Amino acid sequence: MYEQFGSIVDQVTGTVTFRLFVPDGERSPSQYEGGGLPRLTSVGVVGTFQDPPWNNDATLAMAASDYIDPAGNLLKGTVYSCNLQLPPGFYEYKYRVTFENAAPRLLTDPCARYGGKQNQDSGFVVGGNDVEVRPLATERLPYSDLRIYELMIDDFTSASKTSQQCPIEAVIDRLDELVRLGINAIEFMPWTAWIYPDEADVPDFSWGYNPAQYFSVAHKYTDDPTSELDKLVHLKNLINACHDRGIHVIMDGVFNHADALPPDRGFPYYWLYQNPADSPYVGDFAEHAYFQDLDYANRCTLEYIRDACIYWMDVFRIDGIRLDNTLGFYRPGDRGHGLAKLLSELRGHLSRAGSKNFALVMEHSWDYGAIDAVNKVGATSCWLDPFRSQTMGYIGDRPGGKPQIESSIMRMLNSGSNYGMGSAATIYIENHDHRRFMLKAGGRAFWYLTQPYVIALFTCAGATLIYNGQEYGACNDMPEQDNLDKHEYRVIPRPLDWTNLQQEPGPTVWNLYSKLMKLRGQHPALRGPYFYPDKWDSGATAFDANGYGIDREKNLVVYHRWGAVSPGKTEYLYVALNFSGDDQEISFAVPFDGAWKELLSDRTVSASGKLLKMNVTSNWGAIFCREA
Repeated sequence: MYEQFGSIVDQVTGTVTFRLFVPDGERSPSQYEGGGLPRLTSVGVVGTFQDPPWNNDATLAMAASDYIDPAGNLLKGTVYSCNLQLPPGFYEYKYRVTFENAAPRLLTDPCARYGGKQNQDSGFVVGGNDVEVRPLATERLPYSDLRIYELMIDDFTSASKTSQQCPIEAVIDRLDELVRLGINAIEFMPWTAWIYPDEADVPDFSWGYNPAQYFSVAHKYTDDPTSELDKLVHLKNLINACHDRGIHVIMDGVFNHADALPPDRGFPYYWLYQNPADSPYVGDFAEHAYFQDLDYANRCTLEYIRDACIYWMDVFRIDGIRLDNTLGFYRPGDRGHGLAKLLSELRGHLSRAGSKNFALVMEHSWDYGAIDAVNKVGATSCWLDPFRSQTMGYIGDRPGGKPQIESSIMRMLNSGSNYGMGSAATIYIENHDHRRFMLKAGGRAFWYLTQPYVIALFTCAGATLIYNGQEYGACNDMPEQDNLDKHEYRVIPRPLDWTNLQQEPGPTVWNLYSKLMKLRGQHPALRGPYFYPDKWDSGATAFDANGYGIDREKNLVVYHRWGAVSPGKTEYLYVALNFSGDDQEISFAVPFDGAWKELLSDRTVSASGKLLKMNVTSNWGAIFCREA
């Protein structure tokens, strides 16, 4: 429904039609229960299409009419609309709204497709090029087969883009390098338009988690100095470039909250109401966290976010959405509102469209309780943060100056445990929200300490995720919280220093990640859910009778993965990890005597008496493989 609103351009005639929808809780009670009427007296449009620009005294008036949703032939509210014909160009605009008893306001367009250059203006293009987004060349992979690269567009491109490129264009230049690394999916941190800073001398930088326009790409990502007419084309070209290379595109969607301040730039469905407290789109729904929470108790809010998701699914043919901070719109046991209802309607849309293996990924609680929420709402996955937080603790907390693993690592490594059918974990040791793993290890000089953790990451169940720069050992700091007294901030530019990819240990770290990604792609058992020992007593600190589990004193871990590779044939994999600074001998039971391939060293090891013995180098590991 909401995809019909905004500034819709007929490129044949050069006609732009502005349409602003306002739900009506009195005439259409199903739209919202909490909230009031906007108390509007008039709505118009001002912008750069005027002469002179932004002329409030010559506002282009919009006419009001009932909006009947064709999906159910139901009255849902009022739509304000008008149109005009323009020559080719990029134009910016705002709605000017007047109220019964409040000063007029300029509002951005909640359904704009383009972000403006400044002041959170909305934009549209008359003329220019258009591109049809192509799907992946082959069918989407199951989510657990993905090797995901989390990419922050600004940081990824700022040191490498040319003066003639917008950031989205510059991403394309490094895609072949990412393919050589071994990734097959990119999760883009939010590209939807955020609030510009108040101060003129403050850089327009954001991670994108303060959204204001859900249908719009942030202007700075599409701002091509050579052409103003190809803004959305750049994102479509990027997705095509990914799809042509077999890279799945996952969008980070911030659907829990909106940045509502100030009135002329903030979330427009907040300021569209004479008293913003009457807005049905904003209000505490579940766990409040940031900015203004979106109120999923009201149907209009769910439809707005649902339709924004469908817009990105259908027009840009993305392959998944990571839903940020789902605690903010998840109510346990409530299947009729919030996250559960949103995912239900999105799955219905995907099913009707015949779209398979689309990923719906939750960032939920930072503990194992997130798994229960995945199962209850029918999501594809959740970020399994204990994998990160525990590895950070093991490598960073060093009794006697040495990293020490604990028995809790066994539950962490069993990352496929408790997920329902069709769902899986997203596992990582680093992401945008926390300090670099290499920094916790002590810096790039201590890169070797990270090796067994990286091997663990790529030999456990779920989709694996690395954060841009992790592949060469990026080590820039980031405080876990803002420290205003020390002027330390989390959300600041941290450009990737690509020269570190050529300087040791950059090439060695890159080769490790590349080798493990390729092994994961070649061996289905590494991507499957099966893990032994799947039950481990949290108080047990020594191997079991067959040599599996944890030897805490020696900092050793051994576990078993397996899975079918073809009808009647099973792949058996055994992983040994040495987190200590000493070479260690391991010995554990296997089902077959004879030759076993050790995948990391590419050599053969022989088992005798159904025992496999081998020396494992310090801060390293081994992966033994055989099919039968």
